[in-house]
Amino acid sequence: MQYEKIYNCKDDTEAAVILGMLSASGITGMSRDVKQGDILNVMSGTTLYGNEICVPKEDADRARKLMKEYDSAGTQEDPKDKPKVRVPYLILTIVFVVAVIFAIVHG
Repeated sequence: MQYEKIYNCKDDTEAAVILGMLSASGITGMSRDVKQGDILNVMSGTTLYGNEICVPKEDADRARKLMKEYDSAGTQEDPKDKPKVRVPYLILTIVFVVAVIFAIVHG
């Protein structure tokens, strides 16, 4: 079964809400971290690049219509927008990595 990306969302929580909405409409879907966001998700519970929502190709048009309704509620940007880097999370991650390296070096 081939999947098609239909939406970009900001985090796992929003992805769960969207997947629940799709499931309630009889559409199975999956969420995946964009780019290398999965390692940051393990470390901080969020990603820099957000999540992609994917559905089977045969359900993609119906899912996009549902996502337009979701967007019309004012909760998300255009799904064709590229995910944006979230600077505060990037800074937090850099500080965390520096602290770990400092702790290892000064043991």
